[in-house]
Amino acid sequence: MRYETLFIMVRVAVYADHTSVAELVKELETESKFSLSDTANINVMETEILLSGSRNKKNIHHTP
Repeated sequence: MRYETLFIMVRVAVYADHTSVAELVKELETESKFSLSDTANINVMETEILLSGSRNKKNIHHTP
């Protein structure tokens, strides 16, 4: 088995009570869990948030 470093980008859509995007991102980074699990052929060694942020609200077309 060989060691590899993968970079996986994910998009997360949320509905939140926060009025500040910074507060929302901080809470997700500190209190939420995102996980990848081992498979038959892969052992996940560690995960880390490399970049977080948000799109400009004007670019989001969301209908609840």
